[in-house]
Amino acid sequence: MARDPKIVPITSAGEIGAGGFDPNRPSNLPSPLMPVRKQAVDFIKLSLTTLFDNADDSLFEMADRAGSNNEQTLFFEAMRAVRLQRHKITKDCCHGLMRELEALNQDADKPVTTSIHNFELDSLSLVQPDELEETVALDSMIGRAVTRNKASLSHLSIRFNSLVKRRVDDRDLPIGPAMLSQVFVGALSEMELDIKVRLIIFKLFERYVFNQVDGFYDEVNKQLILSGVLPDLKNTAGRQAAARITGSAPVAGQAYRQAEGGQQDFAEHQQVLSMFSELIGNWRHASGDAALSSMGSPSTQTLRSNELLGMLADLSSLDAADDASQRLDMRAQINQLLRRQRDQHGQSRSLERVDDDVISLVSMLFDFILDDPELPAAVKAMIGRLQLPILRVAIADKRFFSQSSHPARRLLNELARSTMGWSDQDDLRRDQLHALLESIVQRLLDQPEPDPELFASLHTELAGFINVEKRRSERLEQRTRDAEEGRARIESARTQVALSLNELLMGRTLPVFAVDLLRDTWSQVMQMTCLREGHDSEAWREVKRAAEQMLESIEPLGDGAPAEREALNARVRQSIADGLQLIGFRAEQGAPLLVKVQQLQQSRLTSPVPAAQQTAPSTSAAPQPEANDGEPLMAAEAQPAFYDAGNAQDDNQLDITEQVAGITPVASSPELGPLPEVPTVRVDAPIIPAEALPAEPELVGDLPDIKAAAWVDALHTGSWFELMTAVDAPAQRCKLAAIISFSGKYIFVNRSGVKVVEYTATSLAQHYEQGLVRLLDDNQLFDRALESVIGNLRRLQASKN
Repeated sequence: MARDPKIVPITSAGEIGAGGFDPNRPSNLPSPLMPVRKQAVDFIKLSLTTLFDNADDSLFEMADRAGSNNEQTLFFEAMRAVRLQRHKITKDCCHGLMRELEALNQDADKPVTTSIHNFELDSLSLVQPDELEETVALDSMIGRAVTRNKASLSHLSIRFNSLVKRRVDDRDLPIGPAMLSQVFVGALSEMELDIKVRLIIFKLFERYVFNQVDGFYDEVNKQLILSGVLPDLKNTAGRQAAARITGSAPVAGQAYRQAEGGQQDFAEHQQVLSMFSELIGNWRHASGDAALSSMGSPSTQTLRSNELLGMLADLSSLDAADDASQRLDMRAQINQLLRRQRDQHGQSRSLERVDDDVISLVSMLFDFILDDPELPAAVKAMIGRLQLPILRVAIADKRFFSQSSHPARRLLNELARSTMGWSDQDDLRRDQLHALLESIVQRLLDQPEPDPELFASLHTELAGFINVEKRRSERLEQRTRDAEEGRARIESARTQVALSLNELLMGRTLPVFAVDLLRDTWSQVMQMTCLREGHDSEAWREVKRAAEQMLESIEPLGDGAPAEREALNARVRQSIADGLQLIGFRAEQGAPLLVKVQQLQQSRLTSPVPAAQQTAPSTSAAPQPEANDGEPLMAAEAQPAFYDAGNAQDDNQLDITEQVAGITPVASSPELGPLPEVPTVRVDAPIIPAEALPAEPELVGDLPDIKAAAWVDALHTGSWFELMTAVDAPAQRCKLAAIISFSGKYIFVNRSGVKVVEYTATSLAQHYEQGLVRLLDDNQLFDRALESVIGNLRRLQASKN
């Protein structure tokens, strides 16, 4: 049960002082338990450090696989909270563990901490669903740890009871699984984490604390024996640990039961092996395959597992397949070894049924892996060479098939996951990951004895390298996403500006200067405003209104009041001045433009425009200024025609508004000279090209298939794909890095994080219909292979029945 976060335990100042859990501070514990206290604190600190080091990856992976934005946010917030609180949680756990140890020597009438209790079935309905789920998870992992270490915990309880005042048993032993869980849950309860996150953290606690606690209990028992505390108790824990590694024993069945760490685990693994044995037996009967365990006469002596491993140690690694096309027939190899031994010693030997089944099952698993279309050829070549090391481990440790956290399975899964982005046409000769994987495979082939610890260390080495590469590629992916998001925002803003100005100007006859001003300069102001504030903001409406008012201010006065027009003209010039400052125009750049605007406005106030001036020199919009390379000028590159770059001074000028404020009205300003003629143009074509929108389907047959559209809608970032840009193009593997909301484009990157290709939803659906794109299955390789083999065997059994 989780501790109520509103209840604050009352502790003395000495207990929560600096450090709080200093294992060297004075204690009332008996002297034999002082080193035990230090061992316990060191163990929990090291284990929790490993747990939190791996929590980021686990929570990030869950966020990456999240089905909704809310769920993804939940995991990301949990990552941040765990990072911030990891040191406090570790400190609280160490302090709580020391407090429980110190309480051992308290008087019997003093209150002690209540341990975790199981719920009775009748009371489960009174518990909240989240609390019930958490309790079931905790009880399950405590039960597994207790069952696995029953003998060690029993000896620890006996030795502790001989030293302290308080009576303890396996359940309330301060360093037992139940109390370790209680201390951790209590420290974690101050963080208000969702039940999904808490269950993930509990699973990590079991993996990095409980799965390492066996050796800790052995060490504590050894320490107490060295201190002279009941040294005559028989210590079977060491033999249990050895049996877990070797998986074999002199007495058939007995050591295997010890290897599984108790009756419960033994029954679980035995059930899995029995299922495999039945399915493989049916397969042999249907296929006519001869079992190696039944070869020879009834008096043939059975070859034990350790003897079989000795034979496999003599099998040269050169006999293993060098590439995916040269598959290793392991059963034929072993059959040949048996025949060779018979010829040398004159005695026929056969295999135990369980080992024979293991050999067949491993062969089937590798047949699936080497036929798996999700794996590139280079990866198949590497994994094909691992069949012999994997077989050795599977024979030595039968938990290989039922324990998903087995080191060999984890290494296989990590190898497949890390190479998901490889393509068959990639040149891997200088690839660092390829070199590391080749080294890992070779080290496993060079090790003749089955060693799960070697698989574990190689997995740690590979995972560390992958994490470094992953962080590097994620940085590049983030840059790609940011660049594509920015480009989409700019394109969206340009489209909004083009639509607004084209709609405003089309079909009107206007002064050429006004058209140039709106197209070349004011469009930049509108684009900047749209990017900063959005196209539904008040600022955007203001810049659109300013464009409309500018055109209104240069229309002939007609019967309107001059005073109202003067006020409008002043507002327009002020709006233009503000807009020019927004896009970074210096005062000396903007002042001539504003003078031109004022001249044009004043010409409409003084006298009507002659008819000759109303005739447009052309019937289309003035051409857009272009740079030397033919591309339209952008931002500050597009200057008004009258602006002379040589007039630019330094930045220490009055701002545009101040310079405009000092301009004398045109009617009374001799400096401005006579009013210029006003050439006009009729706008019959868009003055700003808008981005071409995807063509709408004209026929029902042009619409994407419903299945293809649903497939595209279900995609999420982080998934890997194999795609061809065209029918005759080579297939390449890439990851969906981003789905841009502004443009609806799907951005794909390679395993380095560099952009490869982009598609709209429609074009991606069409690729799917044509079979040019395929979603890769990124589930665990070994689990996928095991499910496929079991499914095939069951279908064979069903067809036989």
